[in-house]
Amino acid sequence: MKFSCCIEMIYLEYDFVDRIRKAKEDGFEYFEFWNWDNKDIPAIKKVMEETGMKLAAFQGNSTGRMCDAQDAGIYMEGVKKGIEVAKELNAANMFLMSDIMQEDRSVKPFDRPVTDEEKRAASMAILKQVAQLLEGTNITAIIEPLNTYVDHAGYSLCHTAPAVAMLKELNSDHVKLLYDAYHMQIMEGNIIDTIKANAQYFGHFHIADVPGRYQPGTGELNYSNILTALNETGYDRICGFECTPKGADSSTVMKELLAQFASC
Repeated sequence: MKFSCCIEMIYLEYDFVDRIRKAKEDGFEYFEFWNWDNKDIPAIKKVMEETGMKLAAFQGNSTGRMCDAQDAGIYMEGVKKGIEVAKELNAANMFLMSDIMQEDRSVKPFDRPVTDEEKRAASMAILKQVAQLLEGTNITAIIEPLNTYVDHAGYSLCHTAPAVAMLKELNSDHVKLLYDAYHMQIMEGNIIDTIKANAQYFGHFHIADVPGRYQPGTGELNYSNILTALNETGYDRICGFECTPKGADSSTVMKELLAQFASC
């Protein structure tokens, strides 16, 4: 199983690009981050070339809401720029947010009522365009349901089933699901059965424990069982640690996790 680490939450003791170097030192082959438009992309590319590290995922949209038809134009402008960044950095995945995340990662409220049906229709229209743009590339767009109880109140895509239903309708190899066990434990539980039923739609998998979003072993999720179940489905993509190290420095925590899950 292949693992990445989210350097927005891990190795915060170091400057941003040095986090990539540190992840390499600790045994990672892949890393990921969030927004690209506030990053020094040439510096990231240079460190990737120096270390051989690969970019597992980053946030590919930068403007507007996927789930708002009024934002379709500006949303796609941002996605097109994100695709160019993905090509420059040879990224495996770019994740697309349904709503606007503010600086503190809270969800920006709508300025008017928008129904769930309208949000779904707007999202499907965007994803169809994205699928077409990614034809002929090695890039996968991934959509991620987030929890609305703890971290992202008001987020429009917050359960597995509606996300998978859109992917089934879309039927594109270039648009998949980012399944985050932390978020989905909070929203719906039933993690292993959900994995077994839906792993074919997964493009990326996120790891953090509940509560607290700390590393596995700090909370209620049994990641040895979860990752074994995921591996048994034939999932061959990347699992990303998107968690806050607790109880020790980042390097100590991440080395222990890589050793623990090496056989999954």
